[in-house]
Amino acid sequence: AMISKLLIDFQRAGYAHATTVKLYNILNGIFEMAFLDDSIPMNPMLKVKRPAPRKDEQLKEESDKAYTVQELSYILSCAAQEPLQWQTYISLAADTGLRRGECCGLKWKDVDFSEKSIHICRNVVKVTGEDILVKEPKTAAGDRYVYFSLEMASLLKEYRSFCQGELVLHEGRSLTPEDYIFRRHGADLPMTPSTFTWRFKLILKKHNLPLDLNVHSLRHTAASLMISGGADVATVSGILGHAQVSTTLDIYTHAFDEKKREVSAQMQG
Repeated sequence: AMISKLLIDFQRAGYAHATTVKLYNILNGIFEMAFLDDSIPMNPMLKVKRPAPRKDEQLKEESDKAYTVQELSYILSCAAQEPLQWQTYISLAADTGLRRGECCGLKWKDVDFSEKSIHICRNVVKVTGEDILVKEPKTAAGDRYVYFSLEMASLLKEYRSFCQGELVLHEGRSLTPEDYIFRRHGADLPMTPSTFTWRFKLILKKHNLPLDLNVHSLRHTAASLMISGGADVATVSGILGHAQVSTTLDIYTHAFDEKKREVSAQMQG
């Protein structure tokens, strides 16, 4: 009863539904660890209902957080006016649907220009107050290949030449396959994921773009464009690196339903 009251009071204080659910999950994790450690006879969270959104709080579907084709086109045109590093990152995220940490973990050896493919085999995580951590993707499905467009190949080659010049100029050495594509300046470390979040917000503000969307919206946009282009759920799930196809369906139900309606209308026509 005390935990339920805590969660209700938390919502009444004005915290967002997602934040309340995060508190619920943290408490559940703590009590579950205590139960497994035999410190308590049972996990009390088993009798606590998962918080529901307030009546005045509209939950937005993940697929609705994507940019429209027109918005994406404008974002890419704005990115083309930014330093090459940021242009490449934004274009790559929109083209492949990679997560921030996956982009940061990329090395040049992961890129196959002949196949126009990228091997996703690392994820970069940074926790406040701790060193940056480079690890394997969190699921087996996370280790995968994604494919990029001809335009993206051209941009990546241009960026590779730029990185080569910067290394020769500032460090007196050549670019190697082991170098990170998005590298921290002056260090053999990947860029911190939050750096891209901060930079992307600045670009959005500079070009009067919606600030309620973020870097992760580029991933949603890539997924939505795949679906609207006719990709089946298994293909989309594989490209995004979801552990289960059901995850993809849960997140992009609206987008798949729209595609079904479109196909149905074409068949009836």
